Parts: sequence; structure tokens; C-alpha cells
Amino acid sequence: MANPRRKQCGKPDCKRAFNADRVREWNRAYKAEHGLWPHHRYGEGQRARERRRRLEKGHWRKLYPESAAAYDARRRALVSQARTGEVFAPLDIHTRDGWVCQLCHEPIDQTIAWPHPKSPSIDHIIPLSRGGAHALSNVQSAHLGCNSSKRDRDTHEAAVLLARLAGQA
Repeated sequence: MANPRRKQCGKPDCKRAFNADRVREWNRAYKAEHGLWPHHRYGEGQRARERRRRLEKGHWRKLYPESAAAYDARRRALVSQARTGEVFAPLDIHTRDGWVCQLCHEPIDQTIAWPHPKSPSIDHIIPLSRGGAHALSNVQSAHLGCNSSKRDRDTHEAAVLLARLAGQA
């Protein structure tokens, strides 16, 4: 280091460690002076607000019983379909597809763990919410980020969306 008064050398790891120590020290000093954090009761306030709102307006299930029944029926159908579908391991799907994302056609790294956007995931070509089956013929390999971007669209709609997003980048 050229400057003897400098606290760190400038490498990213040193900067990260220096900043982490600095923030920890600030946190300790703040807690020692003020006690608890100012936002420690934030969740309590939100829960109390939600309770008051429910008392005033009522729960949406009570306000709209037909919608609640339809929602429950759809959810039960999706869950039972996923349980009664074919049994397969994600590893089988990834090896079948050659560890290539079928949405963006880039390789999938096996070593990356969830929740990283490039981690491997299984995508339903026709989504379960649109009546697709939980079967080998209806699943494909995908990156978690690509799968999340696809949401409940079919593969053609998702391909158009991904191409549009790639054109903007």
C-alpha cells in the first residue's frame, strides 16, 4: 500500500471486509446509544393494521365466498394433479435435455444452488395452471430465472417475451 494511513489495500475482498466491519461497528454503537432498532416493531404495526382492516371490512373469503370456493377448487385440482402425475427425478429431466435450458438455450451449471437465477429447475411446458400434465412429456430443463420469467405462459409466448427482453439488453 502506497498510503500508510489507508485502512485497506483496495482489493475487493479487503474492501468488503473493511465495509462489513465498519457497518457492524456502527450498528453496535447505535444499539448501545439508543437501545433497540427503530424498525424493530415494524412487523407488529403491519399485523395490527391488517387486523383492524379485517375487522372493518372482513376477510376476502367472507366477502366473496364464490371466488374463495373457486380458488380452493382450482388449487386442490392443481395439487392433486401434481401428486398423481408421473413420478420422475429432476436429474432425469436435466440429463435428458443435456443440461441445456430449453427457454434460453444456454448451458445449465449443475453446481449452482437454488435460489441463484442460473440454478437448474424443472419447467412445465404447458403450465399446470393452464391444464398441463405433470408428465415427462410436459417438462423440460430451465434456469430458475428463465422459468420464473416464463411464469404461467406457454413456451411460445415465453420465447417471444425472452427474445424481446434479450433485444432490450
